[in-house]
Amino acid sequence: MKKLPSIASVLALLTAIAATSTTSAHAATDRSGAERLSIPNSSPCKAGRTVMQGMVAGSGGQLYIIFTKAGGAEPVLSRWVRDGSTWDGTSWTCAGAPTSIPALGHGNDLAYNRDYRGQGPALIATQGSQSAFPSPDVTIIHLNSSGAIGSSEVVRLPIGNISGLCYSATAAGGAGKYAARRLGKLWTHPGSGSLTSGWTLVNSNLTSHDNRSDQGLDCSANYIWNTKSINTSTPTTGWNWVYQYNWSGKDVESDIGIPGNNLVDEIEDITHIGSDFFIGVNRNEGRPDSVKVFIE
Repeated sequence: MKKLPSIASVLALLTAIAATSTTSAHAATDRSGAERLSIPNSSPCKAGRTVMQGMVAGSGGQLYIIFTKAGGAEPVLSRWVRDGSTWDGTSWTCAGAPTSIPALGHGNDLAYNRDYRGQGPALIATQGSQSAFPSPDVTIIHLNSSGAIGSSEVVRLPIGNISGLCYSATAAGGAGKYAARRLGKLWTHPGSGSLTSGWTLVNSNLTSHDNRSDQGLDCSANYIWNTKSINTSTPTTGWNWVYQYNWSGKDVESDIGIPGNNLVDEIEDITHIGSDFFIGVNRNEGRPDSVKVFIE
């Protein structure tokens, strides 16, 4: 006759099972905070485009956002300027009509360089996405001293198709550095010199999540943030995710959660101004796109 387990041991076992069943490998708390900008489809800064793509902060807290139509067609680049001294619900206002730039392609991500190759401030936009619009090209958009959008040119990267790119002027001890990503690979590039050479593969096996799409990157002096969005194959209860790495490609924090709200809210990009981080959210079903605080 087998000896029956004690009540204490049974309770301990049940507690362990309950903890295992409720703690997912991808568990996370909600890290999206208050809304700082709401952009309805009727906004003149969208010019009839309904899909938010890339987003980045530039000089003086200005915000640049790419919008396209469904399918990644006819992109425009919009510029938003600060209104007020606090980050409230009206932090940015549209600075005139957006600029049509066909060379942006899908426009999946944006990076800001305050002095690109000694030519002054510029935005660098990836033309490709994870799979639907692959491209090794990036578009360099030159800005004038006020941050207004000027001429553009196209540069082809030797690392092939990418869907995320960022630049940090404070990385590498202030020398500056780029990071680029596609699927499970992460590359870095020194801040000086042409983007057509000098890339180093630092990680070919990035932390991932099932049924998520690559979106934008952001980087600072010490870290790189990689965003992954819901897509049509994601479970309806699924969330968007952010992954944090150091410049050597090592994982710092995984599965930082941004709710997807039944596949309506799709994270597109992340950017920062000083210690304040923001996430760009493309909202489906005709709802206004959104820029929210990112809670670290």
